[in-house]
Amino acid sequence: MTIRPGALGGGLAVLALVLTGVLYNALPVRGSDHQDSPTTVARPAADITDVFIYPAGDNPSNVVLQMNVDPLLTPATASQAALDPAVLYQFKIAHGANAGPEDMAIQVQASGAGTTQTVNVYGPFAPIAGTVSVLGPTAGSVAFNATGAPALANGMRVFVGPRADPFFFDLFQFFSFLPDRNFQTAGSAPKAPFSFKFPAPAGAFAACVQGTPVDALSANSFNVLSIVIEAPKALIAPAAGSQIIHVWATTSTTSGA
Repeated sequence: MTIRPGALGGGLAVLALVLTGVLYNALPVRGSDHQDSPTTVARPAADITDVFIYPAGDNPSNVVLQMNVDPLLTPATASQAALDPAVLYQFKIAHGANAGPEDMAIQVQASGAGTTQTVNVYGPFAPIAGTVSVLGPTAGSVAFNATGAPALANGMRVFVGPRADPFFFDLFQFFSFLPDRNFQTAGSAPKAPFSFKFPAPAGAFAACVQGTPVDALSANSFNVLSIVIEAPKALIAPAAGSQIIHVWATTSTTSGA
């Protein structure tokens, strides 16, 4: 595939997670995804684990979009982790009752490798329909892992850097009832009961396994890279009409690998 200068994507969107929310009453994400395919394992900085929308705690006029990538970073590896400059990171937004296609995009791409890289931000803008993602108008840039960076010209504030993984997952209990998911016991028959641990199960959960669940991520100090954009609500959705937005995040490369 021939890619025009200034264009990315087309070959393959490495991963996309979808979230629907009301801009003035954001809804929580109910899922997470870590190392889901050989493609993302080979390019971990393109591996999306979660997508969030939530109100800005100190400014009710703003909303926060967050994409987490590069799962299972340890404290040692997190200090050296950075965005992949060959990857285009995108928040895609569709307004109103329909979930797509997107009518707005915010893009992030890194210049340079390593923790001294610069993070360039584009949009929000109305993307061109098609299989190739073209960079939108420049909104500004911030240094990687810079806290307290000044707002961009359009009012957006951006942070990109390592953060603790917010997802809770009792991985080893998961392996106990679905051992075929554990690479060390591949092919084993599933075991009963099909349940995670609960501190004091009752009612409909009375038959569940009792015990204290253990978060394998926090217990092992696993981290992620977070792309966090705080934007004025007026920049994301029109003042009049539906305040429902549909948001998903994608990572893509020119080669699809």
